[in-house]
Amino acid sequence: MPLYPRFAPALALPVLLAMLSACGGGGAAGTGHTPLPAPVEPVSVALPGLAVLKARASADHWVAMAGTPRAIADVTIPERRLRIGAATWQPPAGWRLVDFALHPSGETSAVLSDGATLRLVRLDRRGQVLAQVPFTDPLVASDPTDADAGEIRERAALAPWKSRDAVRLAPVGEEVALALRGGGNAVVAYRLDGAYRPRWRTLVEPGIYLDAQRPTSGSFDPFEGMENHWQVFMDADVQGRVAVGVAISSRAELGPAHARHFGEALPVGMVDGVLVTVLAADGRRSPAIALDNRDKAELHTLRWWGDTLLLAGRVRTGRTADGSGWDGYVARLHAGSRQVLAYRLADVDRGDAILDAVPLADGRVLVAGAAGYTQNPGGESVLDASLPLLARVDLATGAVRRIPLAAGPRGNQVRGLAPWHGNWLLGGSDNLPATHTEDADPARVTADGYLRETALPAE
Repeated sequence: MPLYPRFAPALALPVLLAMLSACGGGGAAGTGHTPLPAPVEPVSVALPGLAVLKARASADHWVAMAGTPRAIADVTIPERRLRIGAATWQPPAGWRLVDFALHPSGETSAVLSDGATLRLVRLDRRGQVLAQVPFTDPLVASDPTDADAGEIRERAALAPWKSRDAVRLAPVGEEVALALRGGGNAVVAYRLDGAYRPRWRTLVEPGIYLDAQRPTSGSFDPFEGMENHWQVFMDADVQGRVAVGVAISSRAELGPAHARHFGEALPVGMVDGVLVTVLAADGRRSPAIALDNRDKAELHTLRWWGDTLLLAGRVRTGRTADGSGWDGYVARLHAGSRQVLAYRLADVDRGDAILDAVPLADGRVLVAGAAGYTQNPGGESVLDASLPLLARVDLATGAVRRIPLAAGPRGNQVRGLAPWHGNWLLGGSDNLPATHTEDADPARVTADGYLRETALPAE
């Protein structure tokens, strides 16, 4: 039997050479042979001493934000940096990185705070600075507020006194949306062009009383539960619509102030939840959408999903003796009709928290966070180490399908999700302390952060 199939004489040699070239054979110098590309290694980045807080990716580029875990303090001052591929970028002295946005071009916008003012920085794909622009807004000093005088450090400040972690960015193509809580505790949103010049400014919520208590003891707050109500949550879609979410609770008495200023009363009996305001591409606001959590809750992520909004966090669903009375929640809200289309609990393993969520092509939601922890039923202390949580949630049925992940030695959290070449990038930490674990040795308030490429198992 011949080694090669028979060809017509005029075609035999060219076809044979083409076959050899396609197979990688006959590759002597000068023959036009192209070597096969080297296999692409999965993303796997270790960040000792840091916790990954956010991850985003474009077609061929990724950015992660990591921070040094901080002991509980009266004022929250983040210590964060960006990992942009192989490069690391840190803010200049005197400034703190708060958030970032990844643009389609692969460039990154970062927002920095010194407590009173903000600075916007544009970085290229290698983490090199392209531009730095001060961001100022004198109107913040005159935004309406019901906050007590003792809560206000400076009305003109672009951050509240309790936390500098109260400003968010989202990309709108190569432009950017920004939302912040100012010195008088009011929430404001902006659309900025590619040079960070304001296109519009819209008041989202008036300033209100915000509780500033912290635990009487303890060295670490695993879910930032004591400051969640100070933060703002925001996302923008490709149309330029902006959605801003803020908490309602006994720690954030937003209902009466919102009703007085906008004439929009909360649903009867609503005490704990979220108000989401949608702003059109030109900054015009629509009436706020109310999500009633029915008990003490925290919002941890907000994302656009077509004409709907995806919200997720954790909610206290019981006061059990073993301290397992917290579950994750996922909600879907319609931006136009203001309806709550779905609200599902994720009860996976004892205490659960959803810290990021992304819609999947099949209509389900991929959620990430922490599970397997317990908490003081009447307090803020997270008592035990947590396990990493990755799961698919079906909003139609409420079914939760957990995806196994390896756990580290103590507190485990997955904080960032980003699609990546058919797989997913998971950003998180596997060595966080619980609230009281390191009271005797604050130096052990630390973490081992990571960014890992993961393939979801087939079902």
